[in-house]
Amino acid sequence: MGNLLLLATHDLDIINQVHQINNDFKFGFTIEVRDSKTFMKEDLALEADIEAVFLDFDEIPGEMQDFVYHQIKKINPALPLVTLKSSYDHYEVRSLFKNGVFDCLSKPLEKEIIYQLLQELKKTVQQSIQILQQKKDDPLQIMSSLRLSVIYNLLYGNIQNPKDIWDQCRLVGLSAVPNIAVTVQIDEFFSLNKDKSKQKQDTIRNEIITITRLFLKNELDEVLAMGTGADKFAVIFSLPLLNSNAEYKRYAIKLSEKTKEYIKEKTNYSVTIGIGNLCEDVRSLYVSYQEAIYAQKHKFFGGKDTVIHIDDVEPFTNEVHLLQNQDIATLASKLTVADIPAVKENMKNLFKELFSKQKVDPEVLKLQISEISTVLARAAINGGADIKEIHSILLDYTKELNIIENLTEMEQWFENMIYRFTDLVFKNKNEYSLKSVQKAMDYIEKNYLNSITLEDVATFVHLSPTYFSRLFKGTTGKNFIEYITYLRIEKAKAMLMDLNYTVYQIASEVGYSNSHYFSRVFKSLVGKTPSDYRNSILGPIEVPNEKGLN
Repeated sequence: MGNLLLLATHDLDIINQVHQINNDFKFGFTIEVRDSKTFMKEDLALEADIEAVFLDFDEIPGEMQDFVYHQIKKINPALPLVTLKSSYDHYEVRSLFKNGVFDCLSKPLEKEIIYQLLQELKKTVQQSIQILQQKKDDPLQIMSSLRLSVIYNLLYGNIQNPKDIWDQCRLVGLSAVPNIAVTVQIDEFFSLNKDKSKQKQDTIRNEIITITRLFLKNELDEVLAMGTGADKFAVIFSLPLLNSNAEYKRYAIKLSEKTKEYIKEKTNYSVTIGIGNLCEDVRSLYVSYQEAIYAQKHKFFGGKDTVIHIDDVEPFTNEVHLLQNQDIATLASKLTVADIPAVKENMKNLFKELFSKQKVDPEVLKLQISEISTVLARAAINGGADIKEIHSILLDYTKELNIIENLTEMEQWFENMIYRFTDLVFKNKNEYSLKSVQKAMDYIEKNYLNSITLEDVATFVHLSPTYFSRLFKGTTGKNFIEYITYLRIEKAKAMLMDLNYTVYQIASEVGYSNSHYFSRVFKSLVGKTPSDYRNSILGPIEVPNEKGLN
């Protein structure tokens, strides 16, 4: 006997109508009538080939109704249960659907209602046959697009009708609706697979999903899993009936710990698992999923390779005043002038302020870091760094920011970015400084015989006298006066090779009005008087009118 429908009612109108419609439309069900009281037994047994039970609640005392449908569900959670009653209140219907009742029908039944119900049950039977065939064809139970659709709808609360949820769960072969969600993140996934293609990374993640699903299937029989990110996936399943929330929590943690160790054993990847609370109402499964995500975020501060239950974490605080504008402004100003020692010092202060806040949602912290990065990038551009290079660095670091998994990585990331900005500013300042000094040297070469001053040259290169003096000395190794003197003496040395010039004339030509002063300066730099220098180069020469100038 197959496709058996049990009618637990004494209502002859219902019995006759079900028989008639089943025969007229050739639904092919075998109809059997039983006494409703048989379903109130503790030792209730149901045949394996029963496709649905029609239960007349008018014939069952009110205090026993909950017991009866829980008893049936306990024996066969996947069995469609249709309740019949003269009238329901709104709360009662919601409660019945919440507990997985297939449908709630009000008596007396219309033929159209019975026809639609039998049609739905027939469809459910056909789907069950397809599922059995699918299991034979797909022994590994790799997720089909249908499973993906079901888990997606459950994780994001897209189905709010309990009957629709139950139908979809049945469609993918579940005998019980899921009541808890966990989320799994593969630790250091991107750093370990940075040289692999996106396709290869997806393959690795999907292999870990399959391994996880097969392991949990052995533990629970039924489980659904779906990738939710390049390095993340969600798992939903139904925990067995336990006595308290504390027991559900212990069971979920123990199961997750075993799963974590199994994944590591089979793949060499460690994972961090976030666990949400058990949901009595499957329509709230998305809440459990959000809790699991929230719990897993605490990995950022607590470390990888762990299991985190939502009840064991403190709420994050997301106050925007964590951004210390004065600290950021100070760091930006030091970065603009490439003051490396000051940048390092201010960076330490900012790090202390930012990274000591361990109750901040990591996503909020990343947003704040992103805002700070933009401010510092602008400061580097204002400091003269190449705008294209800065934008390229900022883009690269922003991509990396999204996949940072812990506080240590975040701090290192931030420090590296600031140093790269500083290097570009420093590089630009060196190039600008060299150009400014070269321009100044060219100007001095052309005008050193005139009475030019430091202020004259600084104005010519558009720098302040103080800054130019420091820059010029740092670049050439000589201060402005020393450099002018050097040029004049070099010019004098060249002129001393020409016997047509006397020392007095040469002193005047290179900018010295006093030839005796010129000779003292020359000797201090060259080690010889002008005449001795000339004699050392050209040999002894008698020049009468130069006596006394040595």
